[in-house]
Amino acid sequence: MQQTPADALSAQPDYFAIFGLPRRLMIDAPALEATYHRLSREVHPDFHLTKPADEQERLLARSALVNQAYRTLKDFHARVEYLVELEGGGALKPKAPPELLEDVIEVQELLEECRAQGRLGAESPLGGRVKAEAERLRRALATLDAELVERANAWDAASAGGGAGNSTLTRLQDLLSQRVYVVNLIRDIDGVRTQVA
Repeated sequence: MQQTPADALSAQPDYFAIFGLPRRLMIDAPALEATYHRLSREVHPDFHLTKPADEQERLLARSALVNQAYRTLKDFHARVEYLVELEGGGALKPKAPPELLEDVIEVQELLEECRAQGRLGAESPLGGRVKAEAERLRRALATLDAELVERANAWDAASAGGGAGNSTLTRLQDLLSQRVYVVNLIRDIDGVRTQVA
């Protein structure tokens, strides 16, 4: 017997099941939004003001679950992270992409030098280095994102055929971990550029 979205609300939370979706990474965003609005009307306590207080509390919990599921599923990166965890991949641990390992220490030293200098002119050699590092990291992020989409499509194809592979799941987790690291480095560089500009 197939579980309906309403049934999924009372079971162990599986955000895909709540929305009646298979565990796939490439989803129809407009259909997801339409289902979200329908589910919100079904479970939001404001639509059930005449119900007893205990029923309203249950509806509030279900409404919160629908909202959390929607926030997760509508964002591609959050959806991939959720699926990896749901499929047994565990929580992400940020790690540097192998091709950036040598440069990470240099980037950290560059950031410390910028903070120590206190002022970063756009035309200064230090400013040029910071800008170049930011651009390089953004290219690395774009490469990671492109591979994430490629692996997400591979996951979907394998799961549609009845057997999504652990190697794809492991690679998705690895890419996400690297992405978190690169995003944090970009944030740090942008923060230094803002602080000492």
